[in-house]
Amino acid sequence: MPMIYAISDIHGHLHPLEEALALIDLESDRANKLVFCGDYIDYGPDSCGVLYTIKQLAENYPNQVIVLKGNHDQLFLEFISAKDRDIWNVEWLNSDNGFATVNSFISISTREKISQLKSEKGYHDFLFRISKIIKEDILKNHSELVKWVKGLPLYYETEAQIFVHAGIDEEAEEYWRYGTTDEYFLSKFPATFGKFHKDIIAGHISTSSLTKEKDFHQVFWDKNSHFFIDGETTKSGVVPVLKYNTLTSRYSSFIKNTDHDGSLKWVEYFLK
Repeated sequence: MPMIYAISDIHGHLHPLEEALALIDLESDRANKLVFCGDYIDYGPDSCGVLYTIKQLAENYPNQVIVLKGNHDQLFLEFISAKDRDIWNVEWLNSDNGFATVNSFISISTREKISQLKSEKGYHDFLFRISKIIKEDILKNHSELVKWVKGLPLYYETEAQIFVHAGIDEEAEEYWRYGTTDEYFLSKFPATFGKFHKDIIAGHISTSSLTKEKDFHQVFWDKNSHFFIDGETTKSGVVPVLKYNTLTSRYSSFIKNTDHDGSLKWVEYFLK
């Protein structure tokens, strides 16, 4: 009975990703699949390590692992391709708090080179100058990784589901593939609830904001056709795993519980 797993919005947190992957079985049944629903970078300390981990997994299980693109991944690509004086260089670097994402990619020598630069003509000019250095380093040392991210698809469809980063144009109904723009796939907001002819599994919007419960970081199901799996990993330290049993058509997830001896262990629970 093949299983389909889905995770999303890892945002540079490698250890929570590794914990989530330990719950996923791609070995016992080679028909099992894992769908990554985007936003692998930004916020956390190891965006580069997260991307390489996922890329390697996709290469190890080429017929089982599907990797989709998220809006943060797309914004990173737009930074890489932006011209030298394009304002997007400034905007993207300004959004990278403490240069956590950048520093996970660039070499120590490049970091030292940047630290020695002086802001001679203002902060914006400084960001324009270092953006060129950063991109040269990334394209030199991670060109195949960048090429791989560029080629990631925007959705994955099964007989029962549509996996996507943010969402689809549900008003287009069965023509959603043609009615949904790239921007919608990547950044749809707000969330849509209710009935659709297939289940839609998406990240992008934190489940805590959907439930209006600041400490809720598990998978959220709207009791109809929508499953949201962004557990706000930066706050929760957890990457939620959604599991679908193709034989029983049941969905489940996992939560950490305290065992009788005080240790923490993952416990599976059913959603639908």
